Amino acid sequence: MKQIKCSDFEKEVSQTDEMVLLLFTNDWSGSAIILEGALSALQKKWRRVFHCIKISNDDCREIGKRFNVKNVPTILIFDSGKVVEKISGVPSKQTIENVLQDLNENQKC
Repeated sequence: MKQIKCSDFEKEVSQTDEMVLLLFTNDWSGSAIILEGALSALQKKWRRVFHCIKISNDDCREIGKRFNVKNVPTILIFDSGKVVEKISGVPSKQTIENVLQDLNENQKC
């Protein structure tokens, strides 16, 4: 997954028309590392629909506060710069894929 800097957030997330899956993570959380592995596998399948990136919650606390991120890992999914889904904790790979599938289907409507 591509790591973005705080200064890249607006360009990569808020100012894009793409659907973006953003993982709030840090270097010291084992559960964040596990989730990143699952997301990397899903990224291969969904790369044409979702732009998958990660951001350090430690380095970018203000962005995390803006979106009420209280726990790491947390996934936010954006559509045209707006949050359409929030997932906290470590859901199963299948749960994440189900959410992506539902969002993709709803976007086509």
